Amino acid sequence: MVAGFILDGDYLALAAPNRIQLGIGMILESLNGIAVMLYPILKRYSEGIALTYLSFRGVEAFLSILGSTKALSLIELSQNYLDAGSVGEYFATLGELIIADRHWHMEMLTVFFILGALVFYFLLYRTELLPRYVSLWGIIAVVFMLSFNILLYLVIDLGMVVNLILVLPIIANEIFVAIWLIAKGVNTSGVNAE
Repeated sequence: MVAGFILDGDYLALAAPNRIQLGIGMILESLNGIAVMLYPILKRYSEGIALTYLSFRGVEAFLSILGSTKALSLIELSQNYLDAGSVGEYFATLGELIIADRHWHMEMLTVFFILGALVFYFLLYRTELLPRYVSLWGIIAVVFMLSFNILLYLVIDLGMVVNLILVLPIIANEIFVAIWLIAKGVNTSGVNAE
């Protein structure tokens, strides 16, 4: 939350003084271990599809790390800006370029997240590792998220309420799946080999 506040605000003045919060936020943003942990189980159903899922999530993690690195580079830029006493337009220009570069890393990350999520929920549906309603909820939520992103690309703003309706289902599903996996694990008896 603090990282978003810093990056969306006056990052030239806020990044250096809030370096710890920004660093923690970027580390948390880059964590992505569920695909690696589930791969041995998912490959029993279909090694190719499981590897596709792992690959999409791997690219997503890589892009997340690149985007986080961009955000962390603002710390040094911010410190130089504060040391210089807010002199020089090049600080603002360089900051805007870093933010724009991070933005496009995150946009590409979203593409790979959507692709990976579709494969993941398809595998969950077919294997019944989790109850089918969880998989269907995930597929519908991914379609909502895809719709949200298409609207963003087309610069169509339907308002905050509609945007929340399109994004909240995937957020809720991802949290639910994480809690389910921690609390109950997966039903491996439903996994059939190809």
